[in-house]
Amino acid sequence: VFLDDIKTFILSTVSEDGEPFASHSPFVKDEEGNFYVFISTSVQHSHNMYNTGKAHILFIEDESKTKHIYARRRLYFKARAEKFDENDARTEEITQLFEKRFGKEAALLRDMPASRLYKLIPSDGNFVIGFGAAYKLDVTNKKVRELNTMNGEAHGGTHELGLKKDA
Repeated sequence: VFLDDIKTFILSTVSEDGEPFASHSPFVKDEEGNFYVFISTSVQHSHNMYNTGKAHILFIEDESKTKHIYARRRLYFKARAEKFDENDARTEEITQLFEKRFGKEAALLRDMPASRLYKLIPSDGNFVIGFGAAYKLDVTNKKVRELNTMNGEAHGGTHELGLKKDA
């Protein structure tokens, strides 16, 4: 239900040298829970995903719909990125999913030879629905479990563990 109104996600990748890159992208989802994006070969994401096979995807509640700006609902996953070959039989099927979801806007994908279709296979997901309410998603076994939440401290103090204080 959360994803029903969301048409784009934040896509984050990293180069082989560790340089991060983030932007947004329209997506479609298949019956198995995989996500698909068309990425121009001139965009850094294409090079990063091709070379590392890794991505991170973030779905986030619209600012205008949130009750509290710091507690926007969000869903994020690590993902394994697989580039489709130019003649992959599934390309037509996925292109039709884009056209069904986005209409005429997606028709231009067929005419963009410098774009590639990537399949993003999610893993290690988290769904945050507010302050102290976060859930770990086990994508493989389709299970949800509650994360160790605030306990009176910001994220249980986990972000501060291991940090050294300046003298």
